[in-house]
Formats: sequence, C-alpha cells, structure tokens
Amino acid sequence: MKIIFRTLVVLSVIAGACSPKQKVETPSASQTAIREVTYKVEGMTCDHCEESIKKGVEGLKGINAVEANYEDSTTRVRFDPSGTGEEEIVAAIEKRGYKVVRNQ
Repeated sequence: MKIIFRTLVVLSVIAGACSPKQKVETPSASQTAIREVTYKVEGMTCDHCEESIKKGVEGLKGINAVEANYEDSTTRVRFDPSGTGEEEIVAAIEKRGYKVVRNQ
C-alpha cells in the first residue's frame, strides 16, 4: 500500500512538472503608450540653453526624444510614462535654471 501511495505521489509530482507553464506576458516598450508634451520654458536665449535642457531631460529614465527651441521658448518631450513622469521632466528643466510656465 505504501509503495502504491509513493508511486502516486511521484507520478503527480512528475505530471505537475511536465504540465505546461502559464506564460505571463509583460508589456514591451512598443506596447506602452508613449506620450508627447510641449512646455513653454522661460529663460532660453541661445543654442547653449537648448543643449542644457536637452542634456538634463535626456538623463531621465524613459525619455525617447527632447527638442528645445529658444526662438519660440518651447521644449517638446516624448517619453514613456512608466519610466518617468511630467513632474520629473519639469524638475529637470527647472534644475537647469529655467522656468516652466504651466497652463492655468
């Protein structure tokens, strides 16, 4: 009787080990919704200002692209919200000495 019970236990363990595992899918970067925002930024006066903002924002996780334009005082950012948020982007710009004008 003990041998039959042990055999059943061993077979059930083997059957469990051989059963197909349930695949857990995680969203890839292409499945995540990429966002694009444009900020009005005060204090940009030259190409160096554009590069400073780009360098500060590009260092954040999840940033896809940064375009800063001192002529129209805008900065456009494409990013993955699972990597960073707008608050972090604004903080990175303001840390460089510029002011992000928020819409009221």
